[in-house]
Amino acid sequence: MAAFEERCQRTLAEIQGAEAFIATNHEGSDAVTLRYLTGFTGEGTLLVSADKVLLLTDSRYVEQSRREAPTLAVEECRTWYTTGAVDALVREGAGRVAFASSRVTHHWVQTVEAAFDGELLAVEDPVAALRLHKSADEVEALRRAAGIADVAFEEIVDWIQPGMNEVEIALRLELLIRESGAEGVAFEVNVSAGENTALNHYRPTLGRRTLAPGDLVLVDFGACVNGYRSDMTRTIAVAPADPKAKEIYQLVLEANRLGVEEAIPGARGVDVDRVVRQFIAERGHGEHFGHGLGHGIGLEVHEKPTLSQRSEDVLAAGMVVTVEPGVYLPGYGGVRIEDDILITEGGHEVLTGYPKDTLIEVGS
Repeated sequence: MAAFEERCQRTLAEIQGAEAFIATNHEGSDAVTLRYLTGFTGEGTLLVSADKVLLLTDSRYVEQSRREAPTLAVEECRTWYTTGAVDALVREGAGRVAFASSRVTHHWVQTVEAAFDGELLAVEDPVAALRLHKSADEVEALRRAAGIADVAFEEIVDWIQPGMNEVEIALRLELLIRESGAEGVAFEVNVSAGENTALNHYRPTLGRRTLAPGDLVLVDFGACVNGYRSDMTRTIAVAPADPKAKEIYQLVLEANRLGVEEAIPGARGVDVDRVVRQFIAERGHGEHFGHGLGHGIGLEVHEKPTLSQRSEDVLAAGMVVTVEPGVYLPGYGGVRIEDDILITEGGHEVLTGYPKDTLIEVGS
């Protein structure tokens, strides 16, 4: 529990001029902050001050909180989301209280301000700044999550055949991940085939397309271990692969390798993105790569730092990012290759290990 206590005190140090920090998780609104600061995964409001960390929650989560955060002070309170939180702030003597403005609703702010005589201080997300740099335990969870995804994909590649549909494959992959001992999938599994692979965030239930010879098949997925999420994309083809698909795949593979090579300590996120984006543009596909090159992963599948045209981040040891260039041709299909990269003192470590050196053909 010492690590959680340290995180709470570091959170206060991130905030200038506030006596306390408040975070609330209502129906998933800020599960990551409560989990990062205490280990608790349920709903409730957390109050952090210099001499006390208090969780307010209701009867549904009291026993759970004792199991997950046994040394945490817990108070059962049915109105923990609003008035109960204000009552606790008054009892603790907090006059100026910071909250993460990106994690709460306007309604919550209005309700608390109306009942609280003190001052609420809006800060974008102080805990996100702490989560940029992963501890050894966090890295190990991310490494395990990536390893589980590797193994699951290896098993499913040998199983995929023409005539299957996108949903069938997504469900099988999710089952394999869950059977591995992971908490579950990192996010909804994306399996797209044929022309659907040109849609960046396709959902297989939207089309249930059946795989046919020559189709590209893009699989974007990850596993969740102790709350930490991997995020990997591999693109394969149903035999026989189209020559055009092989050409696009080779381009994206080279772009992926270039992005991984550039992801080192001191590199600016905007520069890593620019190098890869320019490489793709010089080969005639600049207009076919619209999204950012990558993003941080951890308790959330998309978090800081970012590798994009708008990034203001500088990579440093302990950060974990994705590198995921893609080329998408409307009406034809697309290729994306995504890896998870740990930035180290001496460079980087690629956490995702499933082979990508050639376009794998299945169903032959």
